[in-house]
Amino acid sequence: MDNRLRTAGEAVLLIILSMIMSNIGVASLIAVVPLLFFSIRHGRRNASILVAAAFFINLVITGLRGGAFTAGKLGIAVLLVSMFIPLSLSAAGIMWLSTKGMGVLKRLFLTLLPSFIYSAGSIAFVYSDRALLDSLSGVYENAFASLAGPVLSMVLPGVDMSLLAYVALITVLSLSFPVLLCGICASCFIYETALHSRESGWEEKVMRLEYSPDAVWGLIISWAIVLLFRFVSAPLLLEIAVMNVAGIWTVLYAVQGFSVVFARLRRRIMTMRSMTLLFIILVIGILVPGINLIVIIGLPLIGALESFFDLKKLGGMDYEDHS
Repeated sequence: MDNRLRTAGEAVLLIILSMIMSNIGVASLIAVVPLLFFSIRHGRRNASILVAAAFFINLVITGLRGGAFTAGKLGIAVLLVSMFIPLSLSAAGIMWLSTKGMGVLKRLFLTLLPSFIYSAGSIAFVYSDRALLDSLSGVYENAFASLAGPVLSMVLPGVDMSLLAYVALITVLSLSFPVLLCGICASCFIYETALHSRESGWEEKVMRLEYSPDAVWGLIISWAIVLLFRFVSAPLLLEIAVMNVAGIWTVLYAVQGFSVVFARLRRRIMTMRSMTLLFIILVIGILVPGINLIVIIGLPLIGALESFFDLKKLGGMDYEDHS
């Protein structure tokens, strides 16, 4: 009985911590991490149940707080949009726990599958009713005007707020899946590092992370299509979809680029830890202006070049194919 109470108390505390993180800016992208930690002591199945329970609690609280359940179709549409990140991260966490033993690249694509399905369903629901689409657009235009309007009106007097709101919306939609994947990658990496923290070979596994050389064509072709659309007109939704696909491949190769950088540093600083490097990159990328562009462009580029050249130079160590 004591063990059950202790387990239940631990689960409640982790759910509360996850809920708090989900309301704190960038921390919301890794809010699933505390729930994944539950699997370390209590197994992947119990952790998956906890992740699902935490999501439904979050859903109910968000729906009741925003009045979504009594606001008709518009309330449901707003709720669908606001729950995109929480649902996607929760489903990704469960998918990651359920696909143990698969290659990293396959697992990361599978973690995105539920969010693809959710997005397609949400878009179909909103686009099925033109009046609903217009109302939802109005809600977010008003929200943008209230949040950014006072500042933008001082910086850019007379600016068309509707146009800026439209540009901001298209930008957010075009980057939604890459940003989501950043959160998924960070969450899974933090979880795996905690899970294998006592294993001497964990850092070597990070150094050995490598995709199939043929996978790089996904990155190249997707960005080629993005560039093509600069000269050839295409439906807006198709352009947004292609931009998301290119962004997803970019994030995936940033992961391989991180492995290359870590391998190179590890050869010179044997005490370097992968989590330390991740923390340094995040801090510098967030706090130092201009460096974030180097990180955003440099890591995927390094990861892509690794597919053609041996940048790691691990001294004859055999690579493990995680594709």
